[in-house]
Amino acid sequence: MSITLLCLVKGNTLANAFPVDIEKDQLVGHLKKVIKAENPQTFANVDVKDIKLWKVEIGGDHLDDQLKNLKLNGSDELSAINEIGDYWTEKPPKKHIHVLVEPPVTTTASNEVLELREKLASLQALLNKSVHGTVRCCCESETNEELQVDREHRKNSMREMEKPPALENDGAVLNIINDSGKFSPRNDQDLRKILQLFVSNVNLKFTVLIETPSKPFNEWTFPKVCELYGLSDDPNPSIDVYPVFSCGSADLSSEQSKAVVKHLLAELKLRQKTTPLDMTYEATKSIYSYCYLASGVSFYDEKIKIIPEKLITGHNGQGNLDYAIECRSTNRVVGLVEVKRDDFKQGFAQATVQMESSLTCRKRKVNEIDDSYGLDKVWGIVTDAEKWYFMECMLDGEGKPSFKLSEPVIVVYKDENLQAKVEKVLGHIVWLLEEAQKPMEASQSGEGSREIKRSKSLSKIVGK
Repeated sequence: MSITLLCLVKGNTLANAFPVDIEKDQLVGHLKKVIKAENPQTFANVDVKDIKLWKVEIGGDHLDDQLKNLKLNGSDELSAINEIGDYWTEKPPKKHIHVLVEPPVTTTASNEVLELREKLASLQALLNKSVHGTVRCCCESETNEELQVDREHRKNSMREMEKPPALENDGAVLNIINDSGKFSPRNDQDLRKILQLFVSNVNLKFTVLIETPSKPFNEWTFPKVCELYGLSDDPNPSIDVYPVFSCGSADLSSEQSKAVVKHLLAELKLRQKTTPLDMTYEATKSIYSYCYLASGVSFYDEKIKIIPEKLITGHNGQGNLDYAIECRSTNRVVGLVEVKRDDFKQGFAQATVQMESSLTCRKRKVNEIDDSYGLDKVWGIVTDAEKWYFMECMLDGEGKPSFKLSEPVIVVYKDENLQAKVEKVLGHIVWLLEEAQKPMEASQSGEGSREIKRSKSLSKIVGK
């Protein structure tokens, strides 16, 4: 006697159910053969003996909901040596699922699993590099996987291919999202379990997020910074890796300049009396350094301001600057100051990442308004209030940073030559402030098409 059994592969919806006609005196093993023949793609490369069949009775309304929540613990697994009639002595009920078919987990969607392994290898390679922002990988069981990365990320990834992996394992976070929720594997074992869960549920559509948070500026070491920006691969590099920055000096011979110098000297002498320059305290050095900055900015106090502890976040670093020199009209950082107690290499490392971060942060914000606006330079100062180093960071046409470092200017506060050295430091600061304003002034004088383009964009920002 022949009966009709309505079968469904585990994980599929009711729309994929299929009928099988079979004699009651035939074995369950025969039923497996018929099911495989009815579904050649689903069971490609699957041995009949590895297919599991379960007797179920699922009927009524909302069958798909019942299938989602189905537990097989209390169901009968059909034994290959038994006859069909051993399980269905009477005619099976209509409009019910009678047999749930379970393919072997290890071979389910084998082609997709192979593709997933390839993509995971690619993701692991990305984890071993500096990855900025977020990578989204969408994997679907019915189509080839697509790695969807926005244009800016592709550009950054290509640049990173040319750099040593300075950010290797520096805090990358992996998150996986699908219809079931968000999963955050913290090791290889967790990742394996999550992928096995997806495969067992035939759920091969998910999103992978790889996030590499930028780390604090003060965690960067000088060798790591040299490696990151391609300055040197020496494990103990010297400061000679920087090209020399020929920092200009402003003319301080005017009456206004002489008055500013006189006031600065008076401020420094007052601090010597009240707060001696103690080599062990960075805070004391900051008090002295601020006098120079305030004196320099006083020439342009309507255009430039000093922002202590300004927060900057870039691709490679984030944190508060000791001092930011900021344009009042655009709020863009034109210069920054890193005050150190004694470790100048560490100071150069921090200032280098700070300058690059201030430029990339600035360009992101400006580009939202006008892509043609291309301010691509910032300067930095590293000092302990006695030694003064001046730095420059520029971005080329492809957004790659380059850096320069000046020879030091040394101020000895108990030296009879104090005024000359103070004037030299102040002259450099004022010159840098003048240079920072040139893009704005060039448009008014008509100098150069590139400068005019910048200033046109600047006027748009000011007008908003």
